[in-house]
Amino acid sequence: MHRKLALVVTVVVMAFVSPAAAQRSPDTSTMDRGDGLTRLGIDFGLTFLESPPYDMTLRVEPYGQYVSRSGLGFYGVLPITKSFGDGEAPDPEPTLTIGNLELGGLFVTSGERLSWVLRGGVALPTAGDDRDAIPTNVLSSVARITDFALAEPDAVYVRLAASPLFHAESLFLRLDIGFDLGIDTGDFETPHYFRVNAGGGVDLGVVALGLELCNLLRFDDVDDNEQTFHTLALTIRFMGERLQPVLAIGAPLDEALRDQVKLFVTLGIQFLP
Repeated sequence: MHRKLALVVTVVVMAFVSPAAAQRSPDTSTMDRGDGLTRLGIDFGLTFLESPPYDMTLRVEPYGQYVSRSGLGFYGVLPITKSFGDGEAPDPEPTLTIGNLELGGLFVTSGERLSWVLRGGVALPTAGDDRDAIPTNVLSSVARITDFALAEPDAVYVRLAASPLFHAESLFLRLDIGFDLGIDTGDFETPHYFRVNAGGGVDLGVVALGLELCNLLRFDDVDDNEQTFHTLALTIRFMGERLQPVLAIGAPLDEALRDQVKLFVTLGIQFLP
């Protein structure tokens, strides 16, 4: 009896400790990252701007996630941003700052063609909150509007998302539906966000080509102001067994954002153990 019990406990523990089996489903660049793959990565996102106070911003974003064989896992991400330009007082000046640190858990169900990712996390109020840091974080976030909540100062965010992933032979598709609930921790108005992203492409073996459309609704409880943002990006990912470099080129689709942002380019690499 004791041996059977020990065997059951061992199997359960191994299910949680062992990494999840690899999926052949290319990761996205501007959409949610959660899936069934354990990995570490870093992205370098350049956003080219139309007007002052900055000419360009750089977003360096280390991230990682661990997924066990049971489908349970955890993740973390921390954006670091730098603005460049000739800002002069009283305009914001170029600066180096960080965004909100996000930590959370996820659950993945993997099917032969259809998988589901359920994700829940908390973004902690680590983002810079001065006159130089705020525009630096906000403008650099255009490259990943799905993570706009990580640029909000003095706020805690509860982030929930669900993503179906379809993969059949060379075709892959992904849909993200998410909600970010903001909680004030300072003097700034804290908006909420609703996200709907769609992307897909073809996996050609050595490389995967994708197209990603991100859509964001920003609203608040004070005066029901609403804003919508949209970006479109083309991605090229090299599908190595351990190392996967990626290049993404995109631009905002909204007139208001296009007045500020020309385009964004993201270079990244991830390691799959």
